[in-house]
Amino acid sequence: LTRSLSITPADQSMFEKAEGEKVTLPCTFVLSDEDEGPLDIEWVLIPTDNQKKEQIIIMYAVDRIYNHYYAAMTGRMQFTSADPKSGDGSLDILNLKSSDTGTYQCKVKKAPGVQSQKIQLTVLVKPARTKCSIEGSQEIGKDVTLKCASQEGSPLLSYDWRRVSGTQELP
Repeated sequence: LTRSLSITPADQSMFEKAEGEKVTLPCTFVLSDEDEGPLDIEWVLIPTDNQKKEQIIIMYAVDRIYNHYYAAMTGRMQFTSADPKSGDGSLDILNLKSSDTGTYQCKVKKAPGVQSQKIQLTVLVKPARTKCSIEGSQEIGKDVTLKCASQEGSPLLSYDWRRVSGTQELP
């Protein structure tokens, strides 16, 4: 029975963070004596659309860090550890954007060992200013439509309408 490298299971596999904050996606690992090949750590963004390809966002290979693959995150991501080969391949993403929401996979390879771990990241966006309007002529006996909408916000926003003057409850 050969024992190869193992990734330490993350305490949590789903992270929710606010836009503009920083997140650390965990990926710590332990190598074994059987693993003799070069160490390779890569973080991949798995698209929600099955037609699109996985995107490498940062990689550690042959004692070098490669982080120029994914333009949307250039300058906003880094390995947490200055020396990922020490067993910490965790990823920091700075100044989070809503477009960073997705499934991230850490892959650690050192032949013959290969392990991976997936983490779901949701970036929460506070609602933008709500814009409200009235449609229809405001005359007794006529119908009107009251509309309110916000351009952004996550998770999906819900609206609650109440009459604030008078005592009669409206549907």
